[in-house]
Amino acid sequence: MAALPSAQDVADALAMTLEREDASGAPWCPPGDGAALRRWVCNRSASLGTGIRRAVRLARLLAISDGRDYLRFLYVRLPTLRARHFRHALETAAVDGRLPPSFATLSDSGVNLHEAALALRTGTHDVFEIDFAQMPRLGALLDFLHNALGFTAVADLLAPLFQRGAPAGHVDDVARALQAALNAWLRERLESPVHMLQARRIRAFLASRGRVAPESVDDEGILLFWTTMAEAPLDEQIDGFRLYRSVAAAMLRYRRALRDAAAARQLEAALERGYEPANDEIAANEAEARMESWHSPLKALVLPPADRVKWLNGREQHALLNYLGGPAGDGSENPEGENEPNDWKEGLGGEGRFELAFWLTLLRADVFGAAQASIVARLRKRVTGSEAIAQAMAQVDNAAYPAAAAIYSELRQQLRLESLAALAVLMEAGAVPEAVILLDGLGGRETLAAVIGATAANKSPVEGLEAGELEEREEALGDELGRAIAPTLQAAISDPSAMPDGPGRKLLLEALAAARKVSRAGFRREDRVDADMVAALRSGAAVVFEVIRELDRLVAVLSHKAQAADLAGDRARFLATFRTIYGSAGPA
Repeated sequence: MAALPSAQDVADALAMTLEREDASGAPWCPPGDGAALRRWVCNRSASLGTGIRRAVRLARLLAISDGRDYLRFLYVRLPTLRARHFRHALETAAVDGRLPPSFATLSDSGVNLHEAALALRTGTHDVFEIDFAQMPRLGALLDFLHNALGFTAVADLLAPLFQRGAPAGHVDDVARALQAALNAWLRERLESPVHMLQARRIRAFLASRGRVAPESVDDEGILLFWTTMAEAPLDEQIDGFRLYRSVAAAMLRYRRALRDAAAARQLEAALERGYEPANDEIAANEAEARMESWHSPLKALVLPPADRVKWLNGREQHALLNYLGGPAGDGSENPEGENEPNDWKEGLGGEGRFELAFWLTLLRADVFGAAQASIVARLRKRVTGSEAIAQAMAQVDNAAYPAAAAIYSELRQQLRLESLAALAVLMEAGAVPEAVILLDGLGGRETLAAVIGATAANKSPVEGLEAGELEEREEALGDELGRAIAPTLQAAISDPSAMPDGPGRKLLLEALAAARKVSRAGFRREDRVDADMVAALRSGAAVVFEVIRELDRLVAVLSHKAQAADLAGDRARFLATFRTIYGSAGPA
């Protein structure tokens, strides 16, 4: 299977250019030009487009000067990319008659190109000049294009320049097509230019506070960075940094990148020394975590095929957005026009698991992020900035943080109730793997043994399993064991009173009561005869306890932290910043 595009592809393509050596071991590309090329590629700024426009003209010049093609000139006639080598090879071409003066003339500093198709489209100059000093960098860019896109792809794009006679069109059209191809290639492998600008601004902010390190990103730093960005002059502001939620997500993403980079450096240094680092277990765990990235279990619960069952409605899904992510079309405000995947919007932790050390940032995003979204929505309804702020902040009372924490606890209880209802439905359907998962998750091994028997329970490999392992469960349980257990499950749920007193009987009675109480789609009586709906319920049952476990870890922290948070102080700081951003805004 081909590897997915990644930033490593860009690093490898650059390395092939920047690390090449000549026969004597000297760099083929001058280090200074290599550094500039790296900036062009990684920043994808206007300099890259300018470089490509000059590079395609250089390719035309080299092809004419060689008499065959530009590749032979670049890789055979030049021992290294040095201005003196370009000068000598081009002067030789002129003397030998391969470079006609009607096409180009040489000066002390470079080459003047006379073809109309190579001139600037502005029409302000009849010739286009390329200095000898610029040629090594442009040659390195051509080499990088070959490494990235492939020689054949670049040759096809440059083909209009190498036909007999003058080019049929303008060279800038060729340059535009080549830049589009490169941008598409880079887009699959690098973060957007906006994210890169954000990262540079975050780095500068952290450096101004002391040290650029993972531990430098904390709750206070995130809030301070947001207020600093809000107060920055208009020409220094960065797209996407007006929303507190966007700033928090960007800062946490940057923290994770710093941590991963530090772990990689530690492992690399240990390998160079020939022994394991002192804290090799931590480093190894972090490396393993990067290889097996965490995925929000909520995604499997609220997207197809499980989404036919209404485990959570739109409002409840949105309440989990900052912690676990949520569907992109959940109706939440997106006033900054953030680029998100088509079906999923990441939580504050991005692609990683949310770090509970940032519980205060989470509460701030839940409470004041919602207030900011409300302000923007009111501005769109032609409310003045001051009125929008006053109306939104009036909803933030002294109990806002405990109330936000309570929502997570309530959702946890709701999902448990729905899991009980799902247990009853799936036991009736004889859905063995999922019913066993729910029995074990809701009641533990003792309850599981009471319902299906101690022997079967001990053979059931449910402990430590995570979402997406349904096939492994089914294989472990075995078809034969499943067929044997299914009638037992169906009999037990049809008449729990026939079971002895104990945890098993108690849980099944609770499950039947929950099934009568829960009336959402997927749990209704008519849904139990719908094969597609039962399949969706089975899919959700396989992951619902992963969501519950994530809520358990959060609720355990918020239960004794939320009440003590300085809500009044935060309210004053957010109010002041909202006034800075929106206070003078008129109706939208």
